[in-house]
Amino acid sequence: MFAPQLSMTTQRIIQMIGMLMIGDGVLSAMAPRRHAALWHAGPQPWRRLMRRSIRQPDGTRTFGVAEVALGLWLARRQLPG
Repeated sequence: MFAPQLSMTTQRIIQMIGMLMIGDGVLSAMAPRRHAALWHAGPQPWRRLMRRSIRQPDGTRTFGVAEVALGLWLARRQLPG
């Protein structure tokens, strides 16, 4: 489970990315429309994706739960033992 070939700094960065994914996924699962609306800015393809996320909250929730699972897996892989 521990990845000894990576430097401690790299492991910490990966774990922080996992933590960010967990938080973002929880927010997406709890309040999908509100969370997607916060990100409704930027290039046209991104805005289109956010509009779709707002219109389809169940899909956004599902993506949020998957993001939490992936974030947990990623963060857990960086822990020793």
